[in-house]
Amino acid sequence: MTRQGRTALTVLGAILALAVLHITTILVPVEDWLRSALAPLGSAATSAGTGLAKGFKGRMAIEQCNEKTADLETRLSSVSVDYVRLRALEEENEVLRKTLGYIQREGFDAVMARVISRSAVPERALIMIDRGSKDGLETGMAVVVGDGVFVGKVSAIQERTATVTLLSDPQSRVAVARSGQRRLIGLVEGRSNWTAEVTLIPQQEALDTNDILVTSGTEEKVPPNLTVGQINKVESQPTDPFKQASLQPLVPLEYIETVAVLRPQALRPGS
Repeated sequence: MTRQGRTALTVLGAILALAVLHITTILVPVEDWLRSALAPLGSAATSAGTGLAKGFKGRMAIEQCNEKTADLETRLSSVSVDYVRLRALEEENEVLRKTLGYIQREGFDAVMARVISRSAVPERALIMIDRGSKDGLETGMAVVVGDGVFVGKVSAIQERTATVTLLSDPQSRVAVARSGQRRLIGLVEGRSNWTAEVTLIPQQEALDTNDILVTSGTEEKVPPNLTVGQINKVESQPTDPFKQASLQPLVPLEYIETVAVLRPQALRPGS
């Protein structure tokens, strides 16, 4: 007989012997002892299995929670973007309504235009609009927003587009008067960084902080009484023939989106 055969017979014999001993209850004390000895190990294994199952379920729950959180954050971000866009549209529509209302009240012939680009040079304050000579625009025409707030002049013209030099540009100049008056009192010059300054103010001219300045009407294509800005601070030296003042524009020039280009009475068709 081969070694494998002898091994098989030995194992079979051992199994038969254990079966006989079990039937005859001779092994009952041993079996009870083994069950008692192995019971803690079984409990530990059961607890470990339960803990592993709970941990797995916990990890699954955490992963699901993280996925839901990420989804909610994405939705919240989308809603926030939509809200910002809606607010921007509402503000733009409000400015547009005010501009159209002002034009109708004052009887101006105006061309509405949208801003399509801005100056890439920080020192300059230029915008390009989507209207040009084909729309009746000319250089020097006044550009306004809202309730007749002057923001600049058309400085270059093409057939379908035009460049507007804003009030704060260093090359911007506009003659101004005090609100309610037509008497020229000075010149508003751009100082870059969205600021402007009133120069050539006669020393005897009474000018105070918070005074509102308007266009004087002394320029051919700039109508009078367009609101230019508010005086922040007046600076004066008794020995100088003129004084100057810092001016605060009444609209954020860097955020203008829609404007109106005014055609003065003298330039209207048929006048």
